[in-house]
Amino acid sequence: MPVIFDSNGRLYSTLTYNKEADFEKTVVELADQIFGPNTIYIDIKKRVSGNDLVTIPDGYLIDMTVPDTPKLFIIENEIVSHDPFKHIGVQLLKFAISFEDAQKNIRNFLMEEIEKKPEHLKRIQEGQSAGKSKNIDRYLDQAVYGGFRAIVLIDEAREELHKVLEKIHANISVLELKTFQTDSGKLLHQFDTLYDEYEETLPKDKPDSHSRSVEERAKRKERRANSDTIIVPAQEEGFNDVFLGENQWYAVKIGAAMKERIKYIAAYQVAPISAVTHIAEIQEIRPYKDTGKYLIVFKKPAEKIKKIPNKNPKYAPQNVVYVKRDVLIKVKYLDEALGR
Repeated sequence: MPVIFDSNGRLYSTLTYNKEADFEKTVVELADQIFGPNTIYIDIKKRVSGNDLVTIPDGYLIDMTVPDTPKLFIIENEIVSHDPFKHIGVQLLKFAISFEDAQKNIRNFLMEEIEKKPEHLKRIQEGQSAGKSKNIDRYLDQAVYGGFRAIVLIDEAREELHKVLEKIHANISVLELKTFQTDSGKLLHQFDTLYDEYEETLPKDKPDSHSRSVEERAKRKERRANSDTIIVPAQEEGFNDVFLGENQWYAVKIGAAMKERIKYIAAYQVAPISAVTHIAEIQEIRPYKDTGKYLIVFKKPAEKIKKIPNKNPKYAPQNVVYVKRDVLIKVKYLDEALGR
């Protein structure tokens, strides 16, 4: 069992959630940190009927990070002690099957819940205004009457869960939320986010690095949300054998909100080349084995482009980064496409 020591010498041990209700309370408390401030998390358990099935999701998320394309996610909060097939898999399969038939009902009770809470109403009005929709009714319709999307929040995502979700063949993502606790009850949380905006490596060589990192995370989220291209760092062997040789790339971690947005994949060849050199259009993104990561299949072999190096070597991608294709192919340095 992992433990954490902080700078004050406090020891944190893993907190095991024995009740789903306790885990759900943590999700509600951290909703803005997990999903972002331009979202509305509606914590409501309401029976939804469709195709002769009755389901009760744990919550609903309206993502307005890109204001003109709001999206709805069904939220299922789970703890690792629940059976991944009987409890989680069956529930999510019911959601996916009944969703289209239940959209009108979902849209109506979501509006009722939004109107009850001033903060929710304010957020959707801001999203509607920024998205230039006629009114909030039209805006909510735009979010709800899209394809089925779901997110499982769980305290530990195991291989068995990914195996079950892969078989459902629906747009379902998994976010982990782990909690650690001291003997005195002080809590520390570790979690995935909707856009994975914490993943990119930033240099911390200035005194104001903390405040800068908060601002830069917000900028990264905005850039990611508006991006259509994922850049993956690639070693020489993998680049030649897989990216060029197989016209695909695998074991890629992709944020829950990004799977539908990316249309291209670019390769950043690591040192000594240290540059983006090739780009390909994406044909398909599908789960990679039982890892919770993804396989990206190309439409055709990757196209060689002019080398796009880093101007600042401290910013060499260690994880995936997201950019706009049209911006990427025009810049001299990768830093420029990343807004640095």
